[in-house]
Amino acid sequence: MGAKPEKTLIRVLFEVTAIIFVFHYMLQPIQIIGSSMSPTYQDGSLNLMNRVCYKRTNPNRGDVVVVENEGETLLKRIVAIPGERISIEQGTLRINGHIFENDPFGAIRIPWELSSQQLRANEYFVIGDNRNATVFCKVHKSKILGKVIF
Repeated sequence: MGAKPEKTLIRVLFEVTAIIFVFHYMLQPIQIIGSSMSPTYQDGSLNLMNRVCYKRTNPNRGDVVVVENEGETLLKRIVAIPGERISIEQGTLRINGHIFENDPFGAIRIPWELSSQQLRANEYFVIGDNRNATVFCKVHKSKILGKVIF
């Protein structure tokens, strides 16, 4: 304990309280289940989600987020943001009528079809990196639980 056990005890209590606060309110460990985000995130890997990052800012295209969708918790990448028009034609993602060129995972063409849809305010379009084993969906900002940071 050292020469001043009271001081050491107070420091330990402070550190434990800070750790509990950070991991209860700010960061949440998540375990990846499934291959929908492979090769970026592997099945069984443990990562951290920042739960407070979108309290004052909005999510951005390219962010990897944890979303709640129809009772499931999913790990997905944001590919379209509010106000944009999205469609999928023969597996090709289009944003505002243009092929989404910045899609490093778009080389895999799954024969998906999605008619053109306008994203409303606070609505995002998310999809997994592994296009062979994923779902895509629109989610409201309130259903985005946080951003994966590690």
